[in-house]
Order: sequence, then C-alpha cells, then structure tokens
Amino acid sequence: MSKKIAIVTPTFPPYRGGIGKVAEMDAAQIAALGYDVHVYAPNVTAGRTADGYALHRLRSLLQYGKGAFVPAVAALFTAYDLVILHYPFFGGAEPLALAAKFSKKVKYLLVYHMDVVGTGALRPFIAAHSRMIMPSIVQGAARVVVTSLDYAESSRIAPSFKKNSSRVSALAPSVDANHFSPGQKSAALLAEYAVPADAPIAVFVGGLDRPHYFKGIPVLLHALAAKELSRVHAVIVGDGELRPTFEALARSLGVAQRVTFAGNVSEEHLPDHIRLGDVFIFPSTDRSEAFGIAALEALSCGVPVIASDLPGVRTIVRDRHTGLLVPPGSSSALALSMAELLGATTARQQMGDAARRMVTEEYASSHRQKKWETILDEVL
Repeated sequence: MSKKIAIVTPTFPPYRGGIGKVAEMDAAQIAALGYDVHVYAPNVTAGRTADGYALHRLRSLLQYGKGAFVPAVAALFTAYDLVILHYPFFGGAEPLALAAKFSKKVKYLLVYHMDVVGTGALRPFIAAHSRMIMPSIVQGAARVVVTSLDYAESSRIAPSFKKNSSRVSALAPSVDANHFSPGQKSAALLAEYAVPADAPIAVFVGGLDRPHYFKGIPVLLHALAAKELSRVHAVIVGDGELRPTFEALARSLGVAQRVTFAGNVSEEHLPDHIRLGDVFIFPSTDRSEAFGIAALEALSCGVPVIASDLPGVRTIVRDRHTGLLVPPGSSSALALSMAELLGATTARQQMGDAARRMVTEEYASSHRQKKWETILDEVL
C-alpha cells in the first residue's frame, strides 16, 4: 500500500501566488513518485486531479489575507504517514505543530517559503509571532525545506539552521522548460496592447493584491518616469485590488500611455507575454520575496531579468550573467540598469542564453522530483 502524504497550504491555484504554485508542484511531483497525496487548503474545490492527487477544502473559522484559522486541521492528519506544511500559514501551522508536539501520530515536514515582514498594524503581530511562536513550529518539524540555503542562512530560521544544518534541505521550485521556452514576440499581442513594434519592452508578472504588497510596482513605475526610459513600454501581467492605485500612480507620473495593465492571463498564454519583454523586471522590495518563480519562468524563456538584490532571488538572477541586480526599492538604480541593458543588445542576448542554459541544467522538473524522492526516503 502506498504511503499517505497530506500537503497543507494556505493557498492553492486558481489563486495566483508562489506558495500555492509550489504546493501544486509538490503535489504533482510527489504523486508521480507513487505516494497517495492529499492536498488541504481553504480555497480549493474538493475532488481528484488529473495529476493523481486529491483536493480537500479546509473549513476556516476566520480568514484574513493568506491566513485562515483552522483549528480542526490537527485532527485530520493522524491517518497520514507525513504532513507537508507550507509556511507561513497563520492559523493552520500552529494547531498542527501543537498536535505533533503531543502526539507521535503526527509527523510534519515544513516547507519554509519566506520571512513575513508585513505592513501597518500587522507588522507588530507578525514580529511577535516570529519571536514567540514560529521557532517552535520550525523546531517541531522532522525536516525543514527551503528554496535556497542563501535565503535560509539570513532568515528567521537561521538559528535552527546553524544548530543542525542536516535538518534543512534546499529544494528550489522548478519550471516546465518546454512550455516556458525562447521565442519571437507575438505580433498579435503587440497589436492588442498597441505597443509600437520598435519600442523596448519591460515585462512584469505578479500579484497586484495586498498580500503581494512587496512586488514593487511603484518602484517600476517611478523608474519608467526617468528620461532615459522615455521610449520604454511596460507590460504588467497580474491583477488584484491594488491595480486601480497603480493605474492612478502611472497617470500621475505621466507614464500611463506607456504602461499596459494586462490583467491575469492563463498559464497557456503566459510565455507569450513574457517573450514580449526585452527585459523582465522583478523589483521586490523586501525579504517577503524569497525566490521568484516568475523570474525563473522569464529566465527559462531566455529573457534576462533585472531584479532586487535579495537573498534567494540572487541565486537565479546572477549579476551580469543571467541579469542585473539592483538595491531593493531604488527606482533610480532600476532605471539606470534598465537603460543599460536595453541599450546593450549583445549583452542582453548573452544573458538570455546563459539564463536558458541555467534553467535547463539546474531547474528542470525531473531534477526537483528526484530531490523530493531523496528527502522523503530520509524522512519516512
């Protein structure tokens, strides 16, 4: 009989975000290894997927942003050989970790996505949670999985990592390199978005909602206002309740005519949008950004990335090799790097070629599935 694995995550597609996308990746790859996989999330419709795993909806007593108070979560998992907990999951991680502490029947592996920084009134709560509660959640895990050791070594889990590094495994997201592949700009999309054929194009992909406040759209819009970028057109892919605010900012900066807010696009059409870009912009503002799946997809398409110099992000955006790194939050530095790379056709092509090689050699789905096989053999 196949061993049973539960994956607990605060979000899951169709919600667009890195945590859910990685959880979906995990479910498919682990199911392909022969495990009986069940995904639990607050936002899913129950059923079985074509990739061979089951979906179960977590009933929440309270939901806020990407958090959901689901105290019953602990009682669900005594029938599983292992629970894979995607963190942060405020309201879901705590009862599960507490159950594991008092019951030998619950064993969990923690997928640690990022340090949560937060804004406004939430910042003190998050800081207190990180000091008083999060360490016990990390310590109770049979294994901690991170997207990169670069991020782990500077994160809030660093003390645990330094005490026992064998408990921490690096497992970066993968990308379908056949789907996200180099190609020509779509003439149909250029026409749809009324972008001149000879205009330099910068592409951004990411959420425009409050949980993704850190994606840095204002930084990009301010950079576009620089005189050296007066011909550059930006295509912003994504949607959310902050979109009207960003559209108003673009108008106030006088760049609205050069910015296309494309909204959400399907996975099928996402590569065509990425390939519109002469460069891909990834201007995240703080360490809530720990890796960058959208950036990896752009690199797979052979599009060089200009990104904030953040732990984790810089493991794939390798300065002057697969793209350029700039200080987080600096629109002036971003504008200078955009002008430099958009004006250097040969360097841009060389970086795009290097990016594609890096993805196929290091971030293929088959590599990641093999790493999961090793980790699960060790934990189980």
